[in-house]
Amino acid sequence: MYKRLALILTGALILISLTYWLLMQPMSCDAQFSMKSLTIERVGSGQRTIVGFQPYLEPADYACVERFEHKLSAYLDSARAVGCLPESAIVAFPEYIGTWLVLLGEPAGCFRAQTLNSALTWAVLRQPYRFWTFYQKATKEGWGDPAAVAAFRSKAPQMAEAFHQVFSRLARSYRVFIVAGSIVLPGARIINDTLHIDPAAPLENVSLFYYPDGHADPKIVKKAFPIAQELGFTRPGKVEDLPIYETPLGRIGVLICADSWFPASYKSMGKVDLLIVPSYLMGDSCWTSPWRGYSGWATPDDVSRTQITEGEAWLTYAMGGRLPSHNPNAIGMNIFLKGRFWELGADGRAVFVSDGKVSTSEADIICLKLR
Repeated sequence: MYKRLALILTGALILISLTYWLLMQPMSCDAQFSMKSLTIERVGSGQRTIVGFQPYLEPADYACVERFEHKLSAYLDSARAVGCLPESAIVAFPEYIGTWLVLLGEPAGCFRAQTLNSALTWAVLRQPYRFWTFYQKATKEGWGDPAAVAAFRSKAPQMAEAFHQVFSRLARSYRVFIVAGSIVLPGARIINDTLHIDPAAPLENVSLFYYPDGHADPKIVKKAFPIAQELGFTRPGKVEDLPIYETPLGRIGVLICADSWFPASYKSMGKVDLLIVPSYLMGDSCWTSPWRGYSGWATPDDVSRTQITEGEAWLTYAMGGRLPSHNPNAIGMNIFLKGRFWELGADGRAVFVSDGKVSTSEADIICLKLR
């Protein structure tokens, strides 16, 4: 009897060990990534082109650098195939497009998880001591979400290298200017055309600007008004430090998501010819739901309507409503990240301002041709 029980327990232990070993193996990059039929909206005619991408991404797209780059290249190729991606075009990607590079090289169990916490648990199991060290440091520093701080600091070197390499190559390969959405990194800075980080520094939500020769501008955009959830693990940038990029197509400003909701951001930038707003709106089908109001910061004095939908609020108090009054002749584009990231959800409509008109689009690619 005892021998039989021992055999059963041994078999169970072997099965558990094998299952754990399989789930801890890195996610394969050989699998074909999903690519649905893309919708492309073309607006206007002229020589100057601005292309906004709202890519549909999933955790598996971040399993390795090659897969991430191929997915973005597929969107760029689709735009170029229909004549929407000439050389020297301005290309814009959404907020957090680089943030999920925190999944690089993580075990298969991470990508099969049903919730974000479960996914991060698998990541922690792969390097428990490294995570615990960063977690203790974040706790001592008083961060509201020390687990998020630890996770991003742990992977920051790999994230920064992958992000910079991918967007530099894309800019160089397609000969375009790129507003590279955003990524959460500690102490990000460009030195000798390389993206450096400091794992001990506070995390910030940052955006980089790439030129057609592949190099990144040393001036980095830092989100100045992180929402309440972000304040638990990221430090706000200084609104007065928001940079302007001088290009042959004019002066370009970049406001990361919530920054576009505050008058101080527009005052700091001054006059721009083009404003790009990379955004991520958490929650499925929330565009038509009641607006949840400002998050993490005091509501500006000019906000009067509160009983409106989320979408109406974006058109009233974000770029769609504020840019025309601050920069009447400026062109604006606000794009959103789409996809399925565990239970987080994603929603949003592209908003663009041109010739004094404000429009929205659910297209995956928005191509503005300007005179």
